Amino acid sequence: KFASGAAAGIVGSGLANPTDVLKVRMQAAEGASRSMMAHARDVYSDGGMLAFYRGVQTTMIRAAILNATKLAAYDDVKHKLINNGVMQDGVSLHFVASMIAGVSVAATTSPVDLVRTRLMNQPPGQRLYTGMVDCAMKSIRKDGVMSLYRGFTPQWMRFGPFTIVQFMVWEKMRNWYGMKGI
Repeated sequence: KFASGAAAGIVGSGLANPTDVLKVRMQAAEGASRSMMAHARDVYSDGGMLAFYRGVQTTMIRAAILNATKLAAYDDVKHKLINNGVMQDGVSLHFVASMIAGVSVAATTSPVDLVRTRLMNQPPGQRLYTGMVDCAMKSIRKDGVMSLYRGFTPQWMRFGPFTIVQFMVWEKMRNWYGMKGI
């Protein structure tokens, strides 16, 4: 569960990193709105094609953690609740296991998300950080360990409902098609 989730996250995020860099740049831009192509030209002029892969290692690590945590937390919580007689298989169980998985995802990805955003959003021509560890350490030194969890609440508010809907739909479709759980 953990390995398959991590592998899917690594491959998918690595391929999509250029669009993620553009999204971060567009969201962080101030002033008049500019087109995606204008931002793409800026990124390219700041380092060629490799500039589109700025932060790719952090993005891949984040995606691996996110997917692995989500799948493993959901399945483990679900089976522990069933096996310990706390809940029976059904909508309530799926909701609780999904909610816990969503909180787990937000808790494990918040630090990496902060680092990833800061790496991708470095000013053109400037390198404020040499990499993930440098960025995390500078953030901790400047603002403390809890600074790594800035944005946790909106992140959970995003992942929580998504994870709940995702797994509840998955369980319903699994039942409709006669697929047995793991």
